[in-house]
Amino acid sequence: MRNTLDPNVAAAAEVIADTTLAAVERGAKGLTLDLSARLSFRAHFIPRILMALQDPDWRSAWARERRYVLAYAEAIGLRAAMWAGRDGRRCITADDIEEATTRLRGYMPVAGRWCPL
Repeated sequence: MRNTLDPNVAAAAEVIADTTLAAVERGAKGLTLDLSARLSFRAHFIPRILMALQDPDWRSAWARERRYVLAYAEAIGLRAAMWAGRDGRRCITADDIEEATTRLRGYMPVAGRWCPL
């Protein structure tokens, strides 16, 4: 028997991931995210989303924690842009995303299961 994901849950996960990635882009203040940066962020965040969506009351949790998650994602974008800017680049890479999340770890409180990293 194959483990299949409910199409509604998969769609919700995609919408939440896209919304959160848009917050990363807002934080990047005009720098672009290359494909590796997008894939890196999604690789870390999608499993967290899927875990959170297992809770039958996930909509309430998302409504309660959404602002924090988006602010956290924006902070990741801002920090990643700083790392790219130090190297004189206008494009954020996966390494910048990784460095930004490592640096933010411990500085921001965790938002339940939704925390991107």
